Amino acid sequence: MHQSKALHTRRTAPFTSHPTSLCIARSPSLRQTTQCRSTEPDAPPSTNTASAGPSTQVQDTTTATSSAGDVKRRKVREAESTDAVATFLTRRFGIAGGLGWLGFLAIGTLGEQVKTRMEVAEVEQGTRDIAAESQKEVVLPSGVRYVDLRVGGGQMPPKGYLAVVDYVGRANGVVFEDTKARGKPIVYFFGSRPFTGGLCAGAEQAISTMKAGGKRRVIVPPELGFGERGAVLRPTEHVPDKQGIIPGGAELEYEIELLRVSIPPS
Repeated sequence: MHQSKALHTRRTAPFTSHPTSLCIARSPSLRQTTQCRSTEPDAPPSTNTASAGPSTQVQDTTTATSSAGDVKRRKVREAESTDAVATFLTRRFGIAGGLGWLGFLAIGTLGEQVKTRMEVAEVEQGTRDIAAESQKEVVLPSGVRYVDLRVGGGQMPPKGYLAVVDYVGRANGVVFEDTKARGKPIVYFFGSRPFTGGLCAGAEQAISTMKAGGKRRVIVPPELGFGERGAVLRPTEHVPDKQGIIPGGAELEYEIELLRVSIPPS
């Protein structure tokens, strides 16, 4: 009886202390399944930073690569935005497209030069002097008077176009401005404000009906000139020797020559 009890103890002890060993012995085919279910608890999620290191580095590398790619793409887009036409032609046709665009610009510049020469030739061909006995005074409703000394062959100056003007201005018979003697004609946007140099509203009315190449003597009443306050012409950056005084209430006399009228640069 004592031996039976001891044998029973030896047989049951392995089951109590090592159930897995007993399961393995009885069912080798279910060894792994029995071990996982009976003795191996589910492993908690690993929080070891060392194991997550490679993945984190991959993510960081990917992020850095993406950031570098975004910066590169932004730079490319910025470069493309400076000249969309050239970029498109270069991508579509290669270097030949870019060279073609350069040739187009060169031809455009040459075309502008040809156009300028044609305009000058047209002005010269259509310009004619008016004999003294044929000169007639014209009085505008505003009170401005003028006499054409030479009729130009070019176009009249639309508002906003560039006008190149040479003139001699006198106030009560005294010269206050002479661009011819200085050798520097006035170049300005016709109709712009304030008035350029010693020009005034009355002078602009007379210039508005002139043609490029024409020459006109203009008499401006004080109310369309500089009024009772008068004016003082001061030196500028381009004309440092400019000086002249226009007394208040003075009648102004201009001898104006409209040299050229052209489209302003874009």
